[in-house]
Amino acid sequence: MIITQVLGDVCLSNAMKIYGEITSFSPVVILEVLNYIFNSPWFYLSLINLTISWFLYLFCVSKMDLSYVLPIHASSYICNAILASLLLKEIVTPSRWCATGLIAIGVFIVGYSKYLRDKKTKQISSNQPNKVHPILLIFSVGAFLPMLWLGVIVMVLADSVGDILNAKGMRQIEQMTSFSFSVISKWVFQIFTNVNILIGITCQIIALFLFISLLSWGDLSFIRPASAISYLIWN
Repeated sequence: MIITQVLGDVCLSNAMKIYGEITSFSPVVILEVLNYIFNSPWFYLSLINLTISWFLYLFCVSKMDLSYVLPIHASSYICNAILASLLLKEIVTPSRWCATGLIAIGVFIVGYSKYLRDKKTKQISSNQPNKVHPILLIFSVGAFLPMLWLGVIVMVLADSVGDILNAKGMRQIEQMTSFSFSVISKWVFQIFTNVNILIGITCQIIALFLFISLLSWGDLSFIRPASAISYLIWN
């Protein structure tokens, strides 16, 4: 899942580096970008890898807890930085290397400890003091952030809602008992007829188009680690 996710990110980033910066969201520019994307071989390579990664993600969350799968996925930040440096020739500064590593390690520790805690308690206490939800905090500071960060925040919100709905939908689907054609076909049919998953896919398509736009503005080695604020929402 991680390998295909990273390869998809790198291919998509390379496609947008070839295109250049998106300077407007007017209908004419959007049509021009879509025309470029759907004629770019790099986009189709990215689409294949990201589609495989998405199906593997659905399979993983059908077998394991979301609070376990997503922290493991944090290792993709480091892989993205490595391939961005080697293949895309991005200048990954020492501070960005350190920040990426710290984010990946921190997310893994927090997420995995949460997973272990949830496995022990089996329930979340409802008698907790009221506190500001991370989503509200993000919206409250959003107006004071640069455009690139605002784009990252909106992308993260859409992607996080999609992740949660996909995980919820997969809990409602029968687990695969074998890898026969009939069982896989039934599993795929259930996926694309589940309302939660369909809404989740819509949210992640929105996040994908935002990700494409962000890649035309900034480096992959910055945007992917910046999206780690999504773990505030998941927690």
